[in-house]
Amino acid sequence: MEKSGADHRQQWEPPPRPDWVQRINEEGDCMNIDGVVPLDEESLLESAMRSTGLSDFGSDDWREPFRVFLRALEDESELNLMGRIRTRSEVLMLLEARLRIEDTYKRHPEIEDEQIVRPLIIVGQGRSGTSFLQNTLASDPANGTLMHWEAVFPCPPPEKSTYLTDPRIENANRVLDQWNRVTPTLKSMHEIAGNIPTEDCAILAINFMSPNYLGAFGQIPGFDKYIFQQDMEPGLRYEKRILKLLQWKNPRQRWVIKEPMHLYRLATLRKVFPDACLVWPHRDPVRSLASLVSIIGTIQWGRSDHPFKYGSQEYMTDPKLSAGAFDSVIDQLEGGVFPPGQIHHMLYRDLVDDTLGAIDAMYRHFDMPLSPDSRAAMAKYLADSPRDARPTHLFNAGSPEAVAKARAAFKRYQNHFGIPSE
Repeated sequence: MEKSGADHRQQWEPPPRPDWVQRINEEGDCMNIDGVVPLDEESLLESAMRSTGLSDFGSDDWREPFRVFLRALEDESELNLMGRIRTRSEVLMLLEARLRIEDTYKRHPEIEDEQIVRPLIIVGQGRSGTSFLQNTLASDPANGTLMHWEAVFPCPPPEKSTYLTDPRIENANRVLDQWNRVTPTLKSMHEIAGNIPTEDCAILAINFMSPNYLGAFGQIPGFDKYIFQQDMEPGLRYEKRILKLLQWKNPRQRWVIKEPMHLYRLATLRKVFPDACLVWPHRDPVRSLASLVSIIGTIQWGRSDHPFKYGSQEYMTDPKLSAGAFDSVIDQLEGGVFPPGQIHHMLYRDLVDDTLGAIDAMYRHFDMPLSPDSRAAMAKYLADSPRDARPTHLFNAGSPEAVAKARAAFKRYQNHFGIPSE
């Protein structure tokens, strides 16, 4: 991609790779890595069935997106050796999770009777405080969230008595820390570990209908184009199926989940989760976009020598496309697609400056009780987890031309919600 002053992606510079990762990738240059690390359907399915001893993947609505995803990986991702090894391993984890989920339902059909009641769903642009909000809300004992370890290893269903000591937590920590080992600068951008909350795109991916999660496995613009034309109801219903399984032996009074992309499927989301309560934090979209470019470029660099090729994940990194999606959401909200009482807006600055005050306003909006114990638990979390505890995420805020281009694109969005520029 030719360098330009008018695009954040073209200004992004890859961080240095650890020497050990560089040496592995250099060795791959003298191998047929496609043959050494296959990513074809037959090989992946056979390996997942062999490792689990299971063969029933459940309904077939995941198979077409799975095949489109694999085709995009082969045609577009340009994975290096380390990237190809990691991607095969993680695709296998998704397939193995699906096999075990279906086996668990087959043996315990009563799980289907579980109810998901008034889940709090955090949406909005990445890098706008959504993780901070989710982590804080998760410290409220009245809330339950999706922990990364149970998203990766959902079966057997977590037990309440061992939820905090389950050995899968440490296993997930080792697996997920590989992201940090391969791209150490990622630690400053986003916390990745088994014992912290994660986005529900991680379980939506088990139905192979999650563009942002699968997009972290490799650049797949062909899959992006395909999935945005599909009915997302099967994927969301499978996500609900997994949430039921996860709460079966570890009840959650109220789920707090986060998935920015749910914002773009409001009608379907309401159909599957009719009583969902959406929370949408708003931050300067130009700054958030610049930060997103930094993290997406770093993630892609962890698997390919050619980040931002072919326009992968441009729905998040192209200001015109991202702003257009926000404009469409505004139109839908004004058209009544989602009832105003079921969506709460908050400014990022309010969330950061007075976190408990912003959360209190959110609870009042949804007419949810906020007990003194819940408030105290969140206050303790905030005191124990200062926002400056992680390394500072340094990123290119963009040239004047790039900022001006993005600012013009996001003008309606900022004006509509009164979002200040940073």
